[in-house]
Amino acid sequence: MKKFFYFILLFLMPLFSSFSKDSSFSKERKEIERVIEYIKKYAVFAVEEMEKFGIPASIKLGQGILESSSGNSHLSKATNNHFGIKCGKNWMGDIYYHNDDLPKECFRKYNSVRESFQDHSKFLQHPRYSKLFLLKKNDYQSWATELKQAGYATSLNYADLLINQIEKYLLWKFDEENSCGIEKRINLYLTSIMQNNQKNDSFFKKKIHFLYKIFLFIKKKLNCTKTSLNN
Repeated sequence: MKKFFYFILLFLMPLFSSFSKDSSFSKERKEIERVIEYIKKYAVFAVEEMEKFGIPASIKLGQGILESSSGNSHLSKATNNHFGIKCGKNWMGDIYYHNDDLPKECFRKYNSVRESFQDHSKFLQHPRYSKLFLLKKNDYQSWATELKQAGYATSLNYADLLINQIEKYLLWKFDEENSCGIEKRINLYLTSIMQNNQKNDSFFKKKIHFLYKIFLFIKKKLNCTKTSLNN
């Protein structure tokens, strides 16, 4: 009898594990939806700036997602600052004080998100970032590494975080040479990312369904065993 219950336990463990993951999967799904919504709103700005300055759209969108929590951070909502750019010595625009690495640091404040994307391009024109523009426009990995080395962020794994965002959400697709207009390119991207997410969802749902069938089978066996013991 003990062996039988050990056998049941071995089958139930992955089931419980999957159900516990279901909650985290739901959170992950919501986060993906927030990111996709961000891309739908602002990819046009990123592509425009890429065509003007040669900054990969994947880098712009990846940084925007990271620095602004997909436009949901307190700073981005209060200032339209989606790249965490601090005031600096030469900033003449509006300012906003926000706790960051230090208390009450000075950040740039913009009238719109588009202004933030535009100022990010100007910010990267500073001499400290000059090596970026020696890199290929479609080499997002080197861009991410050089941004970290040039001191854009204090996080030690900033390059890895940025690359992960770009690859997770297929942002590199925006860097590809394409004769289509910006809106068409965004629509093609959204089709790709939605198809990719549907595949992931389908796999997870099939796994849950399979484990649930095992659960029903084991439950039936337990009921039979209980009946047999009672008799």
